[in-house]
Amino acid sequence: MTASPLRHAAPGDDVARTHNPVRPYRSAVAVAGVLVLALLGTAACGKKGEPQASASANTVITDSPGTSASALPSGSAAATPSATGGSGNGSGTPTFPKTAKDYGLAALAAWASGSKSKLDLYAVQAAVSQFMGHGKPNSQWTTLNCSAAGSGRTACDYRNAHGDDTRLTMEDTQLGHPTAVVDVFVNRTQYPADAAGYVGYFMAAWGDGNKQRMTRFSSSSIANMFTGKTPPTGSQTEATQNGSSWTVKVTGLPLGSGNWTFTVDGGKLGGGNAITAAKVD
Repeated sequence: MTASPLRHAAPGDDVARTHNPVRPYRSAVAVAGVLVLALLGTAACGKKGEPQASASANTVITDSPGTSASALPSGSAAATPSATGGSGNGSGTPTFPKTAKDYGLAALAAWASGSKSKLDLYAVQAAVSQFMGHGKPNSQWTTLNCSAAGSGRTACDYRNAHGDDTRLTMEDTQLGHPTAVVDVFVNRTQYPADAAGYVGYFMAAWGDGNKQRMTRFSSSSIANMFTGKTPPTGSQTEATQNGSSWTVKVTGLPLGSGNWTFTVDGGKLGGGNAITAAKVD
């Protein structure tokens, strides 16, 4: 029995968490783990919805890997900053967005560019270090929400096409000026090296409503099969190997909340799109 990794912290938690991947399986091994899920969580530092009817029994979805992640629900803002460090007002002086949402998007664009000098324009040095400690992310960011974060500060949550979640906290008085970003919280998508853990991460992403991350683990067709349906509050997994392929059976908890069978390409474990098929039992 091994516990599936997978509880994500909610945005704004003070403590960063890192998932602990489960050891790889080698041959015809049955693994069971309990998975606790949470709705939309966005907090763990590490490296590396759409209503529909319930899926019918014996529905099988397969797809080729590599499909790009689909966008968030239609109420979300597009991740296109109105100004970046390279823009100006015609006199060579950089301009900075005056709203927290757009300022955060501009900072994220600077991060995705890989340029520390651009980040230096938008964030204090402690926040720049937080950004740079997480590598270079996918650049397609979408705004989830913005809200007050204590006296004189606003925090905005963003998600990119790879399912990475980020919360940026900004000083309100610095909006429209340099270095408004004072804190960065990042939850990058991670890819377990074992089949049961991999499916467990997919189930957790489902519970979090993170369709982009679900798509990265599988494909857009497989992610669509689950999106908008009610996930279980926990699960047990049993993984069996057949050559280079794995079959992972998932029992939803409490019992009666669903059963699924996933096919996992063992050669893709540790990277994206390893889930190649899913069936509702």
